[in-house]
Amino acid sequence: MNSKMDSQTQILEIAERRMRISGYNAVSYRDIAGDLGIKSSSLHYHFPKKEDLGMALVQRYSQLFQQRLETQTKSLTHPKDKLAEFIDIYRHALIKQKLVCLCAILGAEAPGLPPMITKEVNTFFEANIAWLKDIYTDLKCKNAATLATSTLSLLEGAMIVSSVNKNNDIFEAAAELIEQQFIISSK
Repeated sequence: MNSKMDSQTQILEIAERRMRISGYNAVSYRDIAGDLGIKSSSLHYHFPKKEDLGMALVQRYSQLFQQRLETQTKSLTHPKDKLAEFIDIYRHALIKQKLVCLCAILGAEAPGLPPMITKEVNTFFEANIAWLKDIYTDLKCKNAATLATSTLSLLEGAMIVSSVNKNNDIFEAAAELIEQQFIISSK
């Protein structure tokens, strides 16, 4: 890997962590540069504008999320187990990383974000809703599309509420509700 890619990866990792904690509008190039020990003007070499950085962050986050989901579910055959793994990705972020989903944070800031970033966040949500819809369809649930949208909304919201309250039981209650819901909906 060349040094440009190493620098870009470092910038993206630091920017992602900062934005998952504080949001897009609260993070500046100066903050990121300070963490890296470089001048903020150096960031402009890799990402000329903050919206370029934001786009790269959401694209990278989405790609890594989808890769993790594919890796964790590819050997599973039962949709219920795949759904449990999907929930576990969120659980891992909240409990192990002590972070919420990047797209949840950016979604909350959507009215103040550049439209191209909002569109990319929406693409992340749409991809996950489509994946969940397939799971609910495989489980023969009624209203698979509604369940998929509700599941994603519940997980994203539960992460935020759990984080604010410093109480992971809130997330666990939401996860349990999702697992109970597909049993009810498949009857």
